[in-house]
Amino acid sequence: MKERRRSPRVFLKGNVYLSLGGHHLELPAADISVSGIGVLIDEAVFGAKPSGEVGVCRIDSPDLGGRVEAYVSIMRMRRLGERRLVGLRFESISDDELELIREYKRKCREYPAAS
Repeated sequence: MKERRRSPRVFLKGNVYLSLGGHHLELPAADISVSGIGVLIDEAVFGAKPSGEVGVCRIDSPDLGGRVEAYVSIMRMRRLGERRLVGLRFESISDDELELIREYKRKCREYPAAS
């Protein structure tokens, strides 16, 4: 399948703490870009259709070199075997935190085996 994103995602190890729609979850990160982050969930926690509600996420990953906090909304959900990949779009994020993500993506491009 052809990638349609303007900002391709790169693999990310770490945890995402998400508060959205009355849920407070700790989820494994899957991937990240300057436009959002992907997380893995075990079941349809958010129901079949995301509501477009905005929540808060905190990304803790040693790869980023700092903590990232942002307002997010659910962009899409896709089934991956028994799990779901949930794409969270950054609705509001600071310039400093975006720079942490850009720098991580640069490192991934320069040293692909390290990511």
